[in-house]
Amino acid sequence: MRFHHLQWFLILATLGLHAVARVIEVKTLTPRFWDDDYASAEDWERYSSKGGTMMCALVGSDRTAGSLLGDARNPPSAESVWQGDLVNAMNQWNWHEISDSQTNCNIETRWEFPEMLTRLRLDGRSKSSGGQNECFTVQHQDGNTPVINQFYQAEGKQYRATGAHYSFGINKRDGAIYNFYVTSAPSAAKSNWYGEKRDAAKDDLPKLRALSDILWGYWLQNNLNVRNIKYFFMVGISNDMTNKIMASALKNAGKQLSEWPGTKFPTHTDEGKALLGSPNGAAFAYFLMQHKRVLGPKTITDVTIFRPENDDDNDFVDASLVFYVADAPTPPPDS
Repeated sequence: MRFHHLQWFLILATLGLHAVARVIEVKTLTPRFWDDDYASAEDWERYSSKGGTMMCALVGSDRTAGSLLGDARNPPSAESVWQGDLVNAMNQWNWHEISDSQTNCNIETRWEFPEMLTRLRLDGRSKSSGGQNECFTVQHQDGNTPVINQFYQAEGKQYRATGAHYSFGINKRDGAIYNFYVTSAPSAAKSNWYGEKRDAAKDDLPKLRALSDILWGYWLQNNLNVRNIKYFFMVGISNDMTNKIMASALKNAGKQLSEWPGTKFPTHTDEGKALLGSPNGAAFAYFLMQHKRVLGPKTITDVTIFRPENDDDNDFVDASLVFYVADAPTPPPDS
């Protein structure tokens, strides 16, 4: 249930100052997931339709997928122009890997998902703690000067750093990719360049910028079993639209945000399609469909909404998503 400012005032007044101090000490009154803030009918249709298109692209041939995505190549193709481990391309396009404490990679303790890890048979420890999870943070800036004053040269043109950053973890043995903090280049440029007043021109952004491409480069590095991708996680979601889509999906199912096993939606349902097409789901469909030649045919069968396994009220937690990957049938040949 959502509490508005007046309701919070009355609640705190009833509790008294001493109790208020205890509440503030434990956690700030910052809402995370509103269970009654839903996607509009227009937004629901938009993202469920997008997810449906992505499902067709996943199970179709590369040419079919390219056509569905509106690719201009002849013949159309969904394959990304970014292949290989992207080490040189990352350097060319001003992406910098920064030191990561690996705290995020201790999934069980940092994110409080012990039951989920047990049920999915995933190692919850970082490599530095003897586990299988290795974490990375990359940012589109060098960290030494303000973003607005950072420029770089690529393909004979001067570009400005955006301040985008991706923080993620990879477990190659168990087949899982975790995404912790995501700020895309378009979003970062809009904020850092224009104070949220307007969008950045596409031609001013780095050509290598999609989360799906960055993840692919790191997934490929020193990976002896590239096809062993089983789960994509988006952990601690703060995106407003995705939160609204999750709230609508749970409402449609007559469910509330809950701990593992959470609420699972097959991707043949409108709810599953909307979650896949959401701002925090589409990158994973692109990851699979843009690398069919290497991965083979893969699809996403289900999406689960869940929350941390703790005593916090739902108003003060971030919901998470897990997308389940499976082999898809070999698509029919293109006519």
